[in-house]
Amino acid sequence: MRKWRNVIVLGIVLVALVAAYFLLKGQENAVDPQASATSTPTAGENPDAVKMLDLERDNIVKIVLKYADREIVLNLEEREVETEVEQEDGKVVPSTYIEKVWVTDAFQVDQMTVNNILYGGVNAVTRRLIDAEPSDLSAYGLDKPVTVTFTDKAGNSRTIEVGTSTPSGDDYYVRKGDGKEVYTLVRYLAEYLSPGPHDLISRQLYHRQDLTEEDMTELTFHRDGELVFSAYLKKAPVDWQITRPLEISANLQNLDRFLRGLSGLKASRVVDDRTDNLAAYGLDNPRYVLEYTLDGQSYVLRLGNKDGSAYYAMMEGRNLVYAVNADSLNYLDTPLRDVVLFMIYVPSIFDTSRLVIEIDGRRDVLEMDISQELAEDDVYIFNGKAIKDKEARTLFRRYYQGAIAISGDRLDLEAKPEGKAEVRLTYTSKAGEVTVVELIPTPDGYGYYAMKNGRYTGLVLGKRELDKEDKGIRKSYENFVSYLNELEE
Repeated sequence: MRKWRNVIVLGIVLVALVAAYFLLKGQENAVDPQASATSTPTAGENPDAVKMLDLERDNIVKIVLKYADREIVLNLEEREVETEVEQEDGKVVPSTYIEKVWVTDAFQVDQMTVNNILYGGVNAVTRRLIDAEPSDLSAYGLDKPVTVTFTDKAGNSRTIEVGTSTPSGDDYYVRKGDGKEVYTLVRYLAEYLSPGPHDLISRQLYHRQDLTEEDMTELTFHRDGELVFSAYLKKAPVDWQITRPLEISANLQNLDRFLRGLSGLKASRVVDDRTDNLAAYGLDNPRYVLEYTLDGQSYVLRLGNKDGSAYYAMMEGRNLVYAVNADSLNYLDTPLRDVVLFMIYVPSIFDTSRLVIEIDGRRDVLEMDISQELAEDDVYIFNGKAIKDKEARTLFRRYYQGAIAISGDRLDLEAKPEGKAEVRLTYTSKAGEVTVVELIPTPDGYGYYAMKNGRYTGLVLGKRELDKEDKGIRKSYENFVSYLNELEE
């Protein structure tokens, strides 16, 4: 009896194991309802799935978007684009290619946004039939929908209407332009199909997208209605000169923040295309105005109020208000002194043939023809005497460096220097150009006004500038002459 009982128990266990196996197998093959809810169905899998657009993407040549307050017509055009190509022999020659672009008469079109519209249209397959006989379209936002009409080369047109989002926010209500049924369409496709009017406008600020700081040649900056500075590229790639409110070399390290920032500037979005209320953006009287030349094209950028992490901006000649990331404009409060090079005149010794130094009642004449290799046959002449000794030549160059190292320590744009110069440096370049630097005493005894070619530079320097132990002109002279005297002894 016990033997049969054991057999029965084993049979029950076996049946339970088999049942458990098939139960688990069934669970493995079951579809995750959450995964299904987030995937885009196809007409073959879902009886409510309807393909909204039966036109081929490559054949679509026209898109019309209708909003509550406007209609935007986009046409596909072919344009010839000029470029350059490198041949097998390395020679670069002009070339052209055909590019297809979406255009409208009202503004420059953002091509990526139109590509998203096309993607949303050709991939639009509904998820659920919500209402086969809608009596109140306002419940779905379809009484005032965004309508998108696609037209192909053959003239066939199809329209999709996009309403509001569903309560869950996962989908939007949609329907065909020639139908009455209301369906849901997955959110991202519906939003691709119905961009805002401003999303269609290109955010590109310049005529080219690949511009760099090397393409900028002029810059004028106004802040709070007053000129901060005006500058231009005197000699590529880095010789920038300030021309207003003073004439002096620019501090490229700090000016470069402007050059890089402006040449790479991009708008994050278009805020408004109707500029009848500029005061709302602070653009009726903008705080910052930058005028500059990039790749030969002139631009005027106006910056108004700051809204969070962005400034409202306008480009002259465009009736558009942009938002521009404030982080890319972190140089706007830079003071003039930070973009000025406080060194008065810094000619290279390799480009100079003569320097006359008049200081402390003394007149020294340095004549030279020095190569960058510092060759043995280079010419060094001090007060008519040739310098051959290696150490003496080093000290000659340091005396020259002491002259060009004279620099200001502050700006005074209101001063009007008068009187006789106590220090005069006359440089003659190898090309024959003469530049005269003069130091005129300040009336308060602090130091000197720096003059260049008879014009005030706006720089003031203390008397101590001439007596520095390391690069001061007096100390350099003392070391040089002392060594020459030792050689004569």
